[in-house]
Amino acid sequence: MRVLSLCAALLVSATVQAVPAAAPTSKAINVSSENLRKTAEFKLWKSALDKTQPVGQVGLGIFCSDGQDIIYTKGLDEYNVIRVGKNFLDRSVALGYPKFEGEESAFAEKLGVEADFKVGFTLLALHYDICGTPNAKEFSGTASVKLRLELYSNKLKRIVYTNNLEGKFSSKEKIKSQDFDDALFNSALDVAFSDKAYIDQYRDIVRTVEATEKIDIVNGKRLSESIDKNSKALLGSVVTVEGPLGSGSGFYVGFDGYIVTNQHVVGEAKSVRIKFPGGFSISGEVVRTDPMRDVALIKTASATAVQLSIRKTPVKVGEVVFAIGSPFGEQLSGTVTRGIVSAERVINEKNYIQSDAAINQGNSGGPLLDANGEVIAVAQSGISGASGIGMFIPVKEALDSLGMVLK
Repeated sequence: MRVLSLCAALLVSATVQAVPAAAPTSKAINVSSENLRKTAEFKLWKSALDKTQPVGQVGLGIFCSDGQDIIYTKGLDEYNVIRVGKNFLDRSVALGYPKFEGEESAFAEKLGVEADFKVGFTLLALHYDICGTPNAKEFSGTASVKLRLELYSNKLKRIVYTNNLEGKFSSKEKIKSQDFDDALFNSALDVAFSDKAYIDQYRDIVRTVEATEKIDIVNGKRLSESIDKNSKALLGSVVTVEGPLGSGSGFYVGFDGYIVTNQHVVGEAKSVRIKFPGGFSISGEVVRTDPMRDVALIKTASATAVQLSIRKTPVKVGEVVFAIGSPFGEQLSGTVTRGIVSAERVINEKNYIQSDAAINQGNSGGPLLDANGEVIAVAQSGISGASGIGMFIPVKEALDSLGMVLK
């Protein structure tokens, strides 16, 4: 019996424009209506097959005579990596899973952008009993595959899902070899896409505030003296937040490691770097965002700084206020500027506190404090071309938008 590497036949078809493969047999569940936000990235491929192991037979010609062994080679393994990876991505998107955009950026890791999951596949078994055309561009027959899928959580640092996926495909008519293999691999992938346990991994965390549980936070202590005499102590509560597109500011609330900042500071990042005035830094996880109100909540392992007190009474126009932040980055972290409450505004149906306390690039997300050191608002933006006009989000509305309840 002569020996044939299926790779020799597939090298031609691998360059052909892909077309929709035959429909998979498993009933995959479409999750488009759930608006899932967790993402996955195909990261690892392994094969349990020997590189000289026969994986079936292919017959050639009109009568499928002259059968030849199909040998699993390095080239065939590389081909399978491409096909499984592409089919996993295409099938995920078609079923409503969000696409991980970071894989299209060479700087994804430096920007703090990573998928929620890494996906790994191990090829456990593969068998062909097929008939091919002399030029090996088309196949008919049957094939089976067994893949082990593992889902690794970047947040939990462990494998959260594993399943052995068995797929089969059969075609009496000759179809393009690449379409044949795509249908085979999709039949295996749909075992996972029809598994509630797999889908549930994407449902665990809702990063926007809709339908999230309330978070109770204990208010920090009010200063015994004015901010003029306690400004140094307050500086440790305000941090620099390094997001995907630059840096901003943030501040600790409560005693459980929560930091409030702007949504435009964290962007779409799942994790950010938190830097303190003393120079050390820790990582933080973005757990909630409200893009409409431009606020975000970051969770750190512990609250290592002084917790600011949140003011519960209304502000008064003309009262003295202080803005703390990191204008132009961490080099100027802990900068304090003084001003007054200039006005209370409603812009696009949203409430703002206007102040002449200076806001520069990097101040976004920092606190606006009253004379007693209590937080009254969150810095959002200055007005381009107009010095002395800064807009701040009332702190109560910021906390409400993030589902936080002050105790």
